[in-house]
Amino acid sequence: MKSGSRREGFRMITSDLDTMAWRPDHKVICDLSQISLYHILQHTVILMECDDLPPGFTRLNLLSPTNSSFIMSACLVKNNELYISSTLFRNNHLQFIKTIDGLFASSIPHGPCSSNVIEEDFEADLVLCFHSNHWPTIALPWIHRCLQQGWPSRSVLSNILCNGFHVVPIGSKPENEDEWRISFSQAEKKLVCEMNHSQFLCYGLLKILLKEVINSQLNSPVLCSYFVKTILFWVIQNNKSLIWTPNCLLSCFWKCFKLLIYWVRIGECPNFFIPQNNMFRLKVTGSVQASLFYQLQDLYHKGIPCLLLSQTLRPYLSQAILYRSLRVCTDESSIKTSTELDISVFEEIRLLEYYQSIEDFPVYMKQVERLMRQNLTSHQVVTLQCMTSSLLRNSSLSIRNGIDPNKNRAVYCNICNVTAMLKLSCTTGFVSDILYLAMYFYRTRRYEDSLNCLQKAQERMSAPFIMYRNNVNIDMYEYYTSGMSLGMKIKRAVMVNIKLTFKAIYIDELELEQKIKQKEGMGALYVPPLVILHMLFVLNHHRLGDTVRSQQSLQDLQTLLLYDDGDNVSTCERDISWQILGICQQITGDYSESLRSYQNSLQQYPVHRIQDATLLRLNTLPRGTI
Repeated sequence: MKSGSRREGFRMITSDLDTMAWRPDHKVICDLSQISLYHILQHTVILMECDDLPPGFTRLNLLSPTNSSFIMSACLVKNNELYISSTLFRNNHLQFIKTIDGLFASSIPHGPCSSNVIEEDFEADLVLCFHSNHWPTIALPWIHRCLQQGWPSRSVLSNILCNGFHVVPIGSKPENEDEWRISFSQAEKKLVCEMNHSQFLCYGLLKILLKEVINSQLNSPVLCSYFVKTILFWVIQNNKSLIWTPNCLLSCFWKCFKLLIYWVRIGECPNFFIPQNNMFRLKVTGSVQASLFYQLQDLYHKGIPCLLLSQTLRPYLSQAILYRSLRVCTDESSIKTSTELDISVFEEIRLLEYYQSIEDFPVYMKQVERLMRQNLTSHQVVTLQCMTSSLLRNSSLSIRNGIDPNKNRAVYCNICNVTAMLKLSCTTGFVSDILYLAMYFYRTRRYEDSLNCLQKAQERMSAPFIMYRNNVNIDMYEYYTSGMSLGMKIKRAVMVNIKLTFKAIYIDELELEQKIKQKEGMGALYVPPLVILHMLFVLNHHRLGDTVRSQQSLQDLQTLLLYDDGDNVSTCERDISWQILGICQQITGDYSESLRSYQNSLQQYPVHRIQDATLLRLNTLPRGTI
C-alpha cells in the first residue's frame, strides 16, 4: 500500500512516497473470539495485547505457527508464549532489503521504516508491518464520534471500518522492543480523499508553513506533517461553523494554526483515532516545548502575513497585496491550461507499472472488468485503460519466458498468444507502445514484421501534435485533440519512454545493460522512444543484409544524439542513448565511432549506472581501436 504526501495528492519537491507491505496470510486479531474467523492451517493468527501499555501501542502474541523464518527469528519467549519483537523485526527487515535489492543498499532506519534516498534526493520509506481486518477496541469511541459529528460521511466511515488497520514495528520508547504502534494510515488516506478542495488547500498551506517557516528556524525540527494533518482532521470534524470555501481559506487556515499553538502550549497532541495517545508526550516537552511555543507566538503576532516568510507562497501573496483587485482562483482549470492538465495526468499514469505472472492475469482482468462496470471518472477510465495495456504487455512477457524452445507446437502457440496480447496492448496504450511489438518481432527474427511496425511507429510518432513529456506544440495538440477523450489522446497523441525491466530480455543486444542495471538494484532502463526506433531500424536492416538502409538509420540515430536540445533525449537518458549508439556502431563494424560513443556514455550523468557494461563493451572492441 502506498502512503505519504505523494499518495495523498501533493506534488511538492519534498513530497515523499512511502510503502507499507504485509503478508496477507498473517492475521492480527483484537480479541480471542475473532480466532474462529480464520483457518489455522491457512493463516497465522496474531493476538493484540494492549494491557499496561501506552494508548495506541500493543504487543503481538503469536498464537499459531508461521512458515516465515524471518518472523520466527524476531520472536521472544515471555511467560512460555511467543511475542514478536518490533526491534528485531525492524532490524531483520532492514538487513534483508539491503541484501536482496541494491536500490536499498544504503537504507537507514527511520522510525518503523527503512529509508533511502533514490535518484536526486527523492526519499522513499518502506515499512514491513501486519494487517488486521478488524477495528481495535481502543478506537471504538472514534466511530461514535464520527457518527455524532457527521464527518466523515457514513459511506467513508463504513469503508474505513471494513479495511481495518495496521501495526508497525516501533514502540512508545526506543527501549520497549516488544511494543508495536497501531497505525491508521489506510483510514487517513480515505479521510484526505474525503476533504473538499479548500480543506486540501489548507492542508497544503499548513505543510508549507511547517516545512519552510517553522522547522527552518529550528536546529532540530520536532514537528512533522503528521501533526498538522491531525490538526486538520480535528478542526474539520469539530468546527461545523467553519465555511470551507476558497474565499474563507485563510480564516480556516488561521483556525488550524491557533489550535497548533494551543497544543504546543499545553504539550498535548491527541491522536485523531485514539485521543488518549498524546503524540507530543516525548517530543514536545521542557525547553523544546518552550522555544517552539515562543516561535509560534511570534508568528501569531505577525498574523496572516507570516505566510510571506515562505519562499513558495511569497510570490503569490505579494501579487495579491500589490493588486488589491486581483482575484486568485483556486479552481484547477483556471490555474492550468487543458494541455498542462493533460501533461500532468499522463505523467501520473506513466508512473504506474504493473507486473504479474501469467497465472495471475485472469484475476487482474476480472478486476478490470468489475471496475469498468462502476461509475468511473474520465481520469479513472484512462488510468484503467493504461493499466490494462501494461498488464497485457507484461503478461505476454511471462508467456514468452515460460516456454520450452524445443517444443515446436508450444513455440508456435506462444508466438500467436504473445503477438495477440502485444497487438491488443498497442490498441489501448500510448503511441510509443507499438515499439514493444517491434522489439518482440525483432527478437523472434521476424525482421520484416518488425520493420512494418517501425514504419507505423515512425509515422505516428513524427506527427506535429505529438506530446512527449512536457514537449508539445500546444496549438497543434489542442487543434488535433479537440473533443477527444483522454483515452483517445493516449492512443493517438502521447509518447512515453520505453521501459525495459529486468523481468525479461527485450532486445538481445541490450541484455548486458539490463543485467548490470539489475545488479545495481535500479530495476529498469528508460530509453527515449526515438532512440529505440532508430536502434531497431539499424538492427533489422543489418540482419536483412541491407547495408545502405542500416547505415542511414545509424546516421539518423547519431544526428539525433548530436543535435537534440533535450526535447527528445533528456539529460537523464543520454547515458543509455549513447550506449545504444555505440552498440549499433559496433555491430555494424564501425569500431572507431563505437569507441567515441561509449566514451560519450561514460561522460554523461550516470542515471542508469551502466558504466560497468560500457567498460565491458570497450574491452570487446578489436585491438588497435582504443
